Amino acid sequence: MAFDVVLETERLRLRPYRTDDLDDLAEMFGDPEHMRWYPSAFTREQSQAWIDRQFQRYAEDGFGLFLAELRDDGTFAGTLGPTVQTVEGERRVEVGWHIRPALKGRGLAVEGADAARSWAFETLEVDHVISLIRPENAASRRVAEKLGMSIERETMHADLRHYVYRGGRPSAERGAT
Repeated sequence: MAFDVVLETERLRLRPYRTDDLDDLAEMFGDPEHMRWYPSAFTREQSQAWIDRQFQRYAEDGFGLFLAELRDDGTFAGTLGPTVQTVEGERRVEVGWHIRPALKGRGLAVEGADAARSWAFETLEVDHVISLIRPENAASRRVAEKLGMSIERETMHADLRHYVYRGGRPSAERGAT
């Protein structure tokens, strides 16, 4: 089954990747400042591999990252959403985000990740999601915390130290039964 989910928030449209998204993603992933929490900025070929990996996730897991566009004019805003990550041998649903540098600081990561997280809870029958965040990445840590997530533990992921942020269903976080 094809992944054809489209979500809309106040300012964003979240849609599945397309083959013609390479230029926008390669520009963002090729920015050394944006990619400072990764081992290095991506080459164009690595950006293509990222897209191909999303297509593989759509086919194998039934979901994957969304491409985020501004609703008012369709401008590329970034990529975010749920993916399956293996953490210490356990498959977990992660909600991640990358917002294009020119649009950072406007709350788009929180807005989009919140919509993707809600979709994951409604659709994937999970009781929590995680976000893998490098300890030094204060901006992404703030996004996770604004989403009501907290540090579950530290782990090594992709040979780098990460915090595993965990967030439950909003009703569970408030203690609802």
